[in-house]
Amino acid sequence: MHLTPAKTFLGRRDQVVSYWKIGNPVTAGHWYHIFRAKPKSLGSDHPWDYVIKLVNPDLTPAKLQFALDRLGREAVATERIMHGNVIRLLDAELDRPPFFLVQPWMTGKSLDRFQAGDCHTTVNRLIWLGRQIAEALHASHERGRVHLGLDPSHVLLGPTGRTTLIGWSQSHPVGQEAWLPHDRLQLAKYTAPECFEKGYYANFASDVYALGALLYKMFSRVAPYEGQSIKEIANASQKILPVDLMIQQPVCPAPIYRLVRRMLLKNPAKRPPMREVLEKLITAEIEHLCAPTLIQL
Repeated sequence: MHLTPAKTFLGRRDQVVSYWKIGNPVTAGHWYHIFRAKPKSLGSDHPWDYVIKLVNPDLTPAKLQFALDRLGREAVATERIMHGNVIRLLDAELDRPPFFLVQPWMTGKSLDRFQAGDCHTTVNRLIWLGRQIAEALHASHERGRVHLGLDPSHVLLGPTGRTTLIGWSQSHPVGQEAWLPHDRLQLAKYTAPECFEKGYYANFASDVYALGALLYKMFSRVAPYEGQSIKEIANASQKILPVDLMIQQPVCPAPIYRLVRRMLLKNPAKRPPMREVLEKLITAEIEHLCAPTLIQL
């Protein structure tokens, strides 16, 4: 069957897609365009409380197939994983154009925007944020799914600091051979070294590595591996040991830098399972509730 995205559904406010009225654009990338949305039955006085993700209309037919595969993976993951720190699927159309999915609009900012600000926060707040991400990933693993797309842009912080994990389009069932495009430099910094190998099969330990890299960045302001290209980062993650977090950030609590050290091990079999990561983050969070050590972002 020849598939084509519906170009007429993009670019103009108040167009209708299925049961949804399209509002202002949120972002546009290689694979998708995202807009604010609301049910078409609601009038102009009602807020745009949802987002609709539509396939990029400029994709070639070959790339469209990959885009639909990714959209389907996100739909399956966000429908099956019911957890307070995971974005929820509300509607989707994957069988005929216009291909889309709908999720709630989340007020707040992404973790990368939070980190980009020249400000201070506390160690216990960073542990709290990390624990919430671990909660979401643990819930995913309990449902047999590996995220494989964790980076700061896929963690949303609400006004009170509650986190929501988004970006499930690269998720796979554990043990399934994974197709990963490796087309984003930022994501490469949080991608486990085994994911760059041919014939990679989705492994929970890859999410453990990604969270370890994210915790490293949250505490030190730099990723474990930096580089000008995805290939450079991939080579470094496979061959070079990162500077220990204890050195990068001396105020980081010992239980955290020791945990991160294990999470970033190159051998997936030697990394701790997500359940253990979560338990240790909960313990560290409790221990530092009344110790608000400042840390610069």
